[in-house]
Formats: sequence, C-alpha cells, structure tokens
Amino acid sequence: MTTDIQRHSPSRVPQATETWQPRPTLAGSDYTSQAVYAQESERIWFEGWICIGRAEEIPGPGDYIVRDLAGESIFVTRNRAGEVRAFYNVCAHRGTKLLDDEPACGHVSKVFKCPYHAWSYDLDGRLVGTPNVDEDEGFDRASYPLHAIGVEAYAGFLFVNLAEPSVRGPLLDQLTGSRESITNFERYRLDELRVGVRIVYEVAANWKILVENYNECLHCPTIHPELVAVVPLYRFGEVWDRSMGDDGNPMIEGATSFTRTGRSTLPPFPDLTDNDRRMYHGTFQFPNLMLNLHPDAAMTYLLLPRGPAHTTVVSEYLFRPETIASPDFRPEPVVELWDLVSKQDWLVCERAQVGVASRSYRSGVYPRKDRFLFEFNEHYRRQMGRPTLA
Repeated sequence: MTTDIQRHSPSRVPQATETWQPRPTLAGSDYTSQAVYAQESERIWFEGWICIGRAEEIPGPGDYIVRDLAGESIFVTRNRAGEVRAFYNVCAHRGTKLLDDEPACGHVSKVFKCPYHAWSYDLDGRLVGTPNVDEDEGFDRASYPLHAIGVEAYAGFLFVNLAEPSVRGPLLDQLTGSRESITNFERYRLDELRVGVRIVYEVAANWKILVENYNECLHCPTIHPELVAVVPLYRFGEVWDRSMGDDGNPMIEGATSFTRTGRSTLPPFPDLTDNDRRMYHGTFQFPNLMLNLHPDAAMTYLLLPRGPAHTTVVSEYLFRPETIASPDFRPEPVVELWDLVSKQDWLVCERAQVGVASRSYRSGVYPRKDRFLFEFNEHYRRQMGRPTLA
C-alpha cells in the first residue's frame, strides 16, 4: 500500500460542468447579531425537526436526557411501553425547571418530580401528584400535563420538533427534502450502531460558520494536510466528485479505514459493497447533524447553538455493538485523526468569527468550489423568510 498523495493524478480533478458567477455570502451581521440569532430560534430551531442525540441514550422506561435547544430546555424519555416522549422542561404549576442540565441524563422509576412544590408527572407527562392541593377543591390534574413536543427516531437518531402539531410536518419529509440525506445510507444500518467514544467541543463561533466550513474543502490543503493524505480529492479543494454519484469520495489506494495510515483493527461494517469499503461519505442534515461514514466506523457532529458566537459540538463515534464489546476494540486510530481535524477546524472557525464581526466586513464571496455553501445559504434564507438570490 502506498500513501503517496502524488498517485492521485491531476487528471482526476473533477471538472466544472456548470457555469458559475461569484455569489455573495451571508452578511456579517448574520453571524454576530443577537437579533438574527433570536429570529433563527423561532424560524429554524423551534419550527423544524432538530437532531438532539441517539435513541440509545434512553434505552428503557424512565431513562431521560436533557437538552438546551437555542435557549429552550427540553427533555426526552421513554414511557412504560418503551415509546419515546418529549416535553418542555417546565413544571405546569409555576414554571419551575424540572430537571437539571448536569448531569444531562438520568433515570426515574415512576415520576418526574418538581423540586419546588413536589408536583409529579408520570412518564407520559400526566400530572399525578399535587401535595396539599386537593382535587375536591375543583382542581383537575388532567388539565395540567407537561407541555409535550414532537419527537421521532430515525436511523438511531432522535429528532424533536417544537412546532405545534397543526403545523408540524413529517420527519421523513424534512430528511428527504434536501440534496443530502441520511436516508441514502440505510445499508450502514445506523440504527444498530452504538456510541463507543464521545467528545464535546466548545467553539467560539456561529453555528453557520461551522456548517459552511464542513461543506467546503478549499481550506483542506492549508488546514488539513493529514486529511488530504487520506482523501486525495481534497487536495484540490473539492468536497465531492460528481463523477462518483452517491458513491462517496475515494480514500488513498489500499485504504480500508479513515485513519492516518488508512488501516485499523476494526472489522468492516456488514452489507457494504466493495466500493463502499474504499470510500468516505460525508453528509449534512439541516440544520445541525453532520454524518461521516467510513468502512468500519461512523462519526457524527451535533451542533447545539448557545448564542451568536458560541456553539457546542458533540462528536460521537459509532461502531457495531459486537465491535465495542470485543477485547480487541481499538478506536484510537479513527478518533485520533478526526479529533485532530476537528480541532484544526474549530481554530479557523473561531478566527472567521472574529473577522466577520469587523466593521469592515459586509459580506464575502463564493467561487464555484463554494457552491454547496451558497446552496446552504439559500436554504437558510428560505427558512428565515427572506428572498433567495438565485
């Protein structure tokens, strides 16, 4: 096996097949304004389906996770039948927060109890306990359940939707409504995978800067020499070889894993084609899920905005459960490369955040190889109720 990047001939560089005129980026204020961030909360984070984690985090009845979604605290649990339920993290009595953010997961045996007046709710959100408040006083507990929110699972991922049921569209419509979709990768049996490693990053940058960084590779030769050594296409600033269709981007010749050497001791996923076993797939699910697929592992980024210039990124490495259970489980080579690439990205994203806040910056420019960023910006404009540019 050779890792010589020069083996990737320049003749393999994808050629432009469409005409392209330089397009403007979003305005600098879209990355820095508190007012814009508040609008995003209403138009994006509180209206559509948002990924908030993995279903395995709540394996049984009474298990729960707490999440902050653009300033709204919510929690997800399972009822006695094992069905997933989600609620605002707010007591119906006088608004007290029910569950703490830390730890962000836990278990209750029967009820969620408010720490203020001890009102309690069963696993379906029904109010079942109101100490010192008698129902014979005309108080009807059935009228005061927890405020439920939409929740569905797909491919092992949990998605919530804070919109009211009357305007809430189906999850699959959103997942399949874009060029990229995790529904294209059922052969990886994502619902069967389990988290083997989790890393949480705090990044001083707007969530859209992170999305845009993920969807272009003009920066890769400069910022990620280790990455372009594994996926040679990135050497030329491309993120996708159109000639490959949905077959991903080839790794270096002979590589069987997304590591610095192209090798690992991890067994490959079952059901993959021979072509899959030499490819890397990266896909973005609007607005906050990035899925990276390798022959032997998957890695996700989950973006959780904390403000105009702060994003929490939860990175999880997914493997077959039998692989994790094996005494020979060694995820370090995969984690080492991705952790390095991640930290390289976060540093330049934070530099970009500083730059877009300058009074001199109005907007930037997208050349052709930034076309996917422009597509993301156009989708963002539609979600925000703005006119598109194309």
